[in-house]
Amino acid sequence: MRELTEQIAIARPRQNVWELLADFGGVAAWAPYMKTSHLIGDVRSGVGMRRGMKHAWGFRFEEAVTDWQDGKGFSFDVFRAPFPMTDVRESWFLHHENGLSTVSTRVTYRMKLGPLGKAIDWLLVRFIVKREMRAGLQGLKQHSESR
Repeated sequence: MRELTEQIAIARPRQNVWELLADFGGVAAWAPYMKTSHLIGDVRSGVGMRRGMKHAWGFRFEEAVTDWQDGKGFSFDVFRAPFPMTDVRESWFLHHENGLSTVSTRVTYRMKLGPLGKAIDWLLVRFIVKREMRAGLQGLKQHSESR
């Protein structure tokens, strides 16, 4: 299983950053690679909340919250991840210290196709995932600090 992590410091109070993160269906407002995002179903907060998204490259996928720590962070599973990725899980956590909010994100996943999948991951997928993680964090920072 591959595990990737990134973090960013944001010069905004914890509550301001948490409001953006907690708006699970509104991620497209600040994540550059998401064209659209919306909640699915009746759960509006916490474990069981689901969202649908359309990526800038055209594919669609869904995510469901599996862990929720109000004001601190959450984890979710990604359904219908881009082939050949599988078992994709992501976490976002918020910490506040010395006037800065630090947001960290972690993505774990496996690759289908055995050795070929491992090669594709090594040569391409991990770089794309890291780029999107950094872009998402940067988008969150810019959106937070401009409010």
